[in-house]
Amino acid sequence: MNAEVEQEILTLACQAFETSTQLNAHPVPLPEKHLALTAGSHYQADGCLRIGPQGHLFLAEAKQRIQSGTIGHLRSINDQAGEPVVLVVPYVSSQQGEKLRQHDIQYLDTAGNAYLYTADKSFFVLVSGQRQPLADPPTQHRAFQPAGVQLLYHLLSTPALLQASYRVMAEQAQVALGSVSILLRSLQQLGLLREEAGRRRWTDPAQVLRRWVDAYGEVVRPRLAAQRYRWLDPGVARQGWQDLPLGPDMLWGGEPAAHLLLDGYLLPEYFTLYTTASRAAIMQQLRLVPDAHGPVEVLRPMDTIFHPERPQPQAVHPLLAYADLIITTDPRNREVAQRLHEHYLPYLA
Repeated sequence: MNAEVEQEILTLACQAFETSTQLNAHPVPLPEKHLALTAGSHYQADGCLRIGPQGHLFLAEAKQRIQSGTIGHLRSINDQAGEPVVLVVPYVSSQQGEKLRQHDIQYLDTAGNAYLYTADKSFFVLVSGQRQPLADPPTQHRAFQPAGVQLLYHLLSTPALLQASYRVMAEQAQVALGSVSILLRSLQQLGLLREEAGRRRWTDPAQVLRRWVDAYGEVVRPRLAAQRYRWLDPGVARQGWQDLPLGPDMLWGGEPAAHLLLDGYLLPEYFTLYTTASRAAIMQQLRLVPDAHGPVEVLRPMDTIFHPERPQPQAVHPLLAYADLIITTDPRNREVAQRLHEHYLPYLA
């Protein structure tokens, strides 16, 4: 999201909180303490909220909606920030709120629902059951809509492409030529991209990466046609899946990709496979059985992920594997994602 959308969500949530609790709440600039904290951790908060009669300060992470990977993402940035970060979204249902509280994630929404507390527990607020606002939530910036996510995937996974012509970018990312200039201009408007002396550069590569992962998890991944399976032979999950013959239109993502990219460091528990193959071909080739709760998730990928510039022929690019891991709720995956980042994506720090 761009800064304007983030601030709109934070402002609306504070207004709703004041209405539902009669307590003061408003966004404030990040104090020096938090500026130093976020700079040292490579995490940049979307804002800071001053809440309650004592003026308690809370770091805030604004999202358009809660996705399957939101909990894992919040736990990851809580670790990076070194203190709780409040999730601020347009709406948190009672069921979502219960799940967030189980993972000890504080939240605030634009309906007035809230779960907030200070470390010493001198301040505690829980509001649940407020109805969803009728107004549509703020929209994601164009740079982080599907075409922008696809172009950014190539710009981030192939750094040299950032200096290429618009036509080369469009051909590699398979987006419309006219879209490239619009998307790059959007990134410049967001302050993420700068052009100096005929060369383009990211102003904050870590921030670009974080926003791309968020957009992939919130905007693109939910739209990928997903199917679930279990292994016909359960033992394959422990030993043998690496030797299965993948077709030219099949690549491991997530945990199995990390296993292959990091020389077996992670033993996969859940398997992500990106493929355009038919359901019958998937079942026959990998000996899988349909199961709505199975450990193998098969996704039809966004275009162009099969491009040849990959360090591991059976796995997606480390950038996509990194995103898959970050948006899960498994703490061990965050550590593995960091290893992928250090080994394959150090230029995005």
